[in-house]
Amino acid sequence: MSGKIHDLGYQRYAGPRRAAAQRWRVIARNLISTSWKGWARYKVAMFGAMATTLAAGAAMFVLKDNPVFNAFGDITTRFSNAIIPKSIEWFSRAAFILSVTVGTRIVATDLGSGAFVFYFSRSTRPRDYVLGKFVGLAVLVSTLSLAGPLVLAIVRLALASDASDAAQEVAHLLPNIPKAIAVGLLGTFVYSTVPVAFSTFARSSRTAMALWAAYYLVLCGIVSEIGEHTHSSWVGALDIPTAIDAVAMKLFHLDLFTGRAGYIDLAPALISLLAQGTLATIVVVAQIRRAHGSGVGGQT
Repeated sequence: MSGKIHDLGYQRYAGPRRAAAQRWRVIARNLISTSWKGWARYKVAMFGAMATTLAAGAAMFVLKDNPVFNAFGDITTRFSNAIIPKSIEWFSRAAFILSVTVGTRIVATDLGSGAFVFYFSRSTRPRDYVLGKFVGLAVLVSTLSLAGPLVLAIVRLALASDASDAAQEVAHLLPNIPKAIAVGLLGTFVYSTVPVAFSTFARSSRTAMALWAAYYLVLCGIVSEIGEHTHSSWVGALDIPTAIDAVAMKLFHLDLFTGRAGYIDLAPALISLLAQGTLATIVVVAQIRRAHGSGVGGQT
């Protein structure tokens, strides 16, 4: 019997061919799609942010005319005006949950599974990999830290139509929308970069989760306590959630408390958050370039 070669129906790829500069989009889409699968990744944080938005919106409607007192017993504003900055801490908690379940796994999982061989053997540049991961995570985080405050700002604006001086109140409340966007973008930037930096130092996602949780919950918590007792804005601003709360309070003119975020000035909080996010971005870029240049990129 003679051997025979059968045509197995092979056909050349006839689909669209994208430029190399667009490969980061594929990485971003893959991150978003895989994060949606299962309950233990994105969905838990999403439902937490949705519950915060619904609860804050309902409280804003029911208790909108109730006065809010500061630490000295003085009336500072109405409850409907205070609910947006006070809800930021809950949106930050949802973003932290997402950063643990998704953010810390981004690079650690690829390092542990050898996925860099797949990425870099197809001429994927390190900057495309970093950009795709950052953009994909930022899209997910923005649905928590940005969408929630923005929705509440719009709801607060809609409630002004019931007032007798609705036109003046609308003009007064309209800046709340860009303020909510600013706080949301700041939180998105921090929670999309800092946990990824910790992910580059471990080949196990559990190790990366432990490192990020220890930094966020333990180290930042200790720094916050030191800053509160010493009334040092620069020390307390190193705590990520406290710094975000401080920015929200200052932007919305809600200086209610003498402790925690109330004693932190706007400039230290902004500088701390931007510095931590920028430093984390530099670390991620350096680590990915090092992995690519040292052979982890998988020369085949």
